[in-house]
Amino acid sequence: MPLTFIEIERQKNWRISLLFIFLMFMYFCVTYSLVIGFRLIFFFPFLNDGLVSFVFDPVYILIIFAFSLLIAGIHFWFSASNMISFVVQNLGAAPPDPEDGVHRTLKDVIEEIHVVTGNKKKINCMVIPSLSMNALAVADLKGESVIAITEGLLSRLTRPQLEAVVAHEAYHILSGDCLETTVAASMFGMYASAIEKLESFRDDDMPGFHPAFLLFWLLVRLSNLLNMFISREREYRADAASVRMTRNPLAMAEVLHLLSRNWTGVGLIGSGIEMLCIIHPNASHSDESEGWWADLTSTHPPIRKRMKILLGMAHKSISSFEDEQINEAVRSKSSEQHYYALDPNQQWQGPYNMGELAFLPWLSPVTWIISGIDKSPMRVSENETINSIFSIIPDKNENRSNEFSCPICRHPLVETEYERTKILKCSHCGGTLVENSKIPRIIARNDGECNERIESIARAVLSDNQKKFTVKRLKGRTVEPAPLHYCSKCKHPMFRTFYSLAYLIEIDRCGKCGVTWFDADELKMLQCIIENRITASINI
Repeated sequence: MPLTFIEIERQKNWRISLLFIFLMFMYFCVTYSLVIGFRLIFFFPFLNDGLVSFVFDPVYILIIFAFSLLIAGIHFWFSASNMISFVVQNLGAAPPDPEDGVHRTLKDVIEEIHVVTGNKKKINCMVIPSLSMNALAVADLKGESVIAITEGLLSRLTRPQLEAVVAHEAYHILSGDCLETTVAASMFGMYASAIEKLESFRDDDMPGFHPAFLLFWLLVRLSNLLNMFISREREYRADAASVRMTRNPLAMAEVLHLLSRNWTGVGLIGSGIEMLCIIHPNASHSDESEGWWADLTSTHPPIRKRMKILLGMAHKSISSFEDEQINEAVRSKSSEQHYYALDPNQQWQGPYNMGELAFLPWLSPVTWIISGIDKSPMRVSENETINSIFSIIPDKNENRSNEFSCPICRHPLVETEYERTKILKCSHCGGTLVENSKIPRIIARNDGECNERIESIARAVLSDNQKKFTVKRLKGRTVEPAPLHYCSKCKHPMFRTFYSLAYLIEIDRCGKCGVTWFDADELKMLQCIIENRITASINI
């Protein structure tokens, strides 16, 4: 059947009505209990008509019912109609960067999905700036809908795999599954996630019981109770719809295989909105098991069973599929061609792939390069493949500097492409100016291997910074750090700090215009530390 004639199934909205009835019943029970308790405490001595008529007074029941209906309606509409903005703000999601190659691919795939589904519904896309790997869909009562994908997952997917993920989430939106799940999450889950995030900022040194914890626990329990209204069969249907739209069951199976072996957002995605994700970020034993109890309490089916169904469509077994994935990872790692180039300061830089070489501002036909395979130095002009860069990009040797200057050496910064996104680089000292929003995607797209020089420098710098930081904390902090450099954009002072307490690489950060300055090799060191999970070992 041609893709343009796919008929998108639509389910009835009876579950949404059932969720509203549940909400109203909950408000009725709570209000009724409070009113009856108040009357029993203060008016029981004056009781004349008997206990039964006192407790089941039809006037009070009618008033409480009307009050519960009003409060439930306000709660229901306010929560469900603002769910998209809540999720976007809670996860820090942002629209795709039109200048970013990977983000443009996402927008292209979304447009293709619109064509495939006959433009039945406008679907927006967002990118979550996180190294975790997950995706989610959210819709509201206003008719708006969003597909959000984390930077970590987006940077690891091939084009067919990205199409499979978007098609999966698009089915949730078009079939009505997404609206049902969003309404269920909005009732209590969004508030539980908000309190959970606020609790993460609380001082850990504060002892004792915190009142917000009880509220958070209650909201999470109520949110888990609503899981009974969310059928885990919807994920099977979405997987099948993804295959129908892409004709590629292996792509979806590969995505699930990738997700099952990486961080999927525990600690980032709140407990109340986990049901919106393509896989549960904090999967429990119940999520990975089968049976009536698991079907009742879990919103996601076992990943392995989903993979088995998808692989069955492709006539493959799980064992052979996993062997192929391992072999493919080894083969792609060994076959990737990288080069080292001698910069104007007579220092070997790299490794670079072909795309990164093309945007080196100092690369010329006479630049010395070394292939990562044969190790023999040669001029760029002697390598036919690399030399073709100058014919593909005619203005390669033209001045592409802009009005911003290096905060260290005052030389002009040059716009260049790094990890498939654009940054500003100083061709003289090798430092880079990066927008804060681009740092997570750069780290997530660390395609090249960390060479020995960068790794050894990273280990030494990390150990030295860890030692300084530990000694500083033991002695106590007496003065605030002085600004070292001025921002290239706004000319305000930047403050020297660490990228984070987990990754002690010193950077210069401008809080006004949201950019970060990395000295030469600091960005590569940060990527190397995160990619290889390098930790410092010191003796004080």
